[in-house]
Amino acid sequence: MRTTNTLSTKLVKTGERFLATLEEPLVSGTWVIAPKGATVEGRVVESDPGGRVKGVASLVVTLESLTTADGQRVEIETSRYRVEAKGSVKKDAVKTGIASGIGAAIGGIAGGGKGAAIGAGVGAGAGVAGTLATRGDPAEIPAESVLRFQLAAPVSVTERR
Repeated sequence: MRTTNTLSTKLVKTGERFLATLEEPLVSGTWVIAPKGATVEGRVVESDPGGRVKGVASLVVTLESLTTADGQRVEIETSRYRVEAKGSVKKDAVKTGIASGIGAAIGGIAGGGKGAAIGAGVGAGAGVAGTLATRGDPAEIPAESVLRFQLAAPVSVTERR
């Protein structure tokens, strides 16, 4: 399936539904059950923004229904797709380093070498405090992403006549 909108831990909550489209037709022999582009409905199983100190954001989705070529809405049960945000350790270290440097520069201007050392410590403390006050990056599935799912339970589909 292909996502139509970005799914992000900043934008969606656990339990919310989303729409997507089939990337390839769903066929059985020569019978096209659902054409490419058919509507698929999914649900956000988990939207965890992650912790402020540790733990990265994660997003888990599954599919729950699809629309067939003749307009039927068929309930399905699929595998889950999980994505996690990248860790922010490197970015956090850079923030702390920049805050330390700014603190040292201000301390050096104000009080020479001893002031620079005190300023660096204060700046590092401010950098760490800033890092602890903010969450890491969100977990995201960008719009137009192609995701693959497997059916977790058999489905019976009958052709309307």
